[in-house]
Amino acid sequence: MENIEIPHHHKDIIFKSLTEIFANRVLDFYDINTAPIVRAEPANLPTITVQEKTMDFVFYLADDSYLHLEFQSTKSPEDLKRFLEYDVALCRKNDKPVHTYVVYGAGITDANESLNYGSIEYYTKAIYMDGYDGDQIFADLAVKIHKGAELDELDQMHLAFLPLMKSTHVKSERAVETIELVSGVKDERLKTFLTGCLIAISDNFIDPEYVQRTLEVLRMSKILREFEEQAINKGRQEGIELARQEHIEAMKMTAKKLYLLGISIDDIAESTGLTKAEVQKFVGLN
Repeated sequence: MENIEIPHHHKDIIFKSLTEIFANRVLDFYDINTAPIVRAEPANLPTITVQEKTMDFVFYLADDSYLHLEFQSTKSPEDLKRFLEYDVALCRKNDKPVHTYVVYGAGITDANESLNYGSIEYYTKAIYMDGYDGDQIFADLAVKIHKGAELDELDQMHLAFLPLMKSTHVKSERAVETIELVSGVKDERLKTFLTGCLIAISDNFIDPEYVQRTLEVLRMSKILREFEEQAINKGRQEGIELARQEHIEAMKMTAKKLYLLGISIDDIAESTGLTKAEVQKFVGLN
């Protein structure tokens, strides 16, 4: 099954904002007992080639260690093996301790947290979202947004993680409904940020049938172009050439992914802000 995907350096930008806005409330929200978060770290490790996947999110902590945070809508023994490979690569790269927490979406109330292969022992910590009443939280947030009321930090966190909460709706449907709900937020910066968080968290499990609805929201907000602009602004501080290369690669990845999902050249151009010629070039049609 193909999934809509936001390139991982965009996820880094999104979760850097998450760190700045929520500080360490994300740790309290998930009852994660680590040192305070200092900053988000790039989650793409060059040595990782497992099924062409990368770690979800990595944070550098105040005690000179790392928090590895994974979001899962399913559980499988293979997942822990994959996380182990990620953590080994992260340790090789930085030579620092890694604390791995796995956030499981609704419907999962028990998951294996460790592996034991004799001399090799690996431990993670599972967090379960099944205890959150996503339908009630969605209804309460909808009232606040429709009234134009200010969203406090807890409201914002609930919005960001709604697709993983317990609900009568399937996860893909709830993800798109939440993105649509967030489109009604008056604060443009907050709307962009929350939409980005939702897409970043949901891209692991959103079904193709919901992609078109998601694209409609993206067309209205030009959210993908906003991410590109953030990547360029970030790059100006770190080096113009690096930003240009990241921008080009991100655009290629986004256009190719949407094209493989069967989205037309016209729709990709409208959703991303690219020209039709650029889209055709990136997907290899000319």
